[in-house]
Amino acid sequence: MTGHRTCARRGCGEIVKKRTAKYCSIRCCAIDPERHERLRNQSRRSVPPLPMTQQLTLGLQSAGFDPEAQLALLCEGREDVPAGMSRLAG
Repeated sequence: MTGHRTCARRGCGEIVKKRTAKYCSIRCCAIDPERHERLRNQSRRSVPPLPMTQQLTLGLQSAGFDPEAQLALLCEGREDVPAGMSRLAG
């Protein structure tokens, strides 16, 4: 493997163990002040959450809504066992 990279944390100087890694260890990644500053700036730029008044309404009907009654209407006239198979059951 040619072109060994050094750790991205300023002042570390260790060689990175994996080809795709930026830091030599998890500890170096966790204590890197430049990384923390980048993350802070990134979180400040993110979109703030919407207040509840501007969020979408779900439109659920809680009053008078009976899901079992609707299911009974859908299944009306249907049989669990087809008519041709019911002769074999007896």
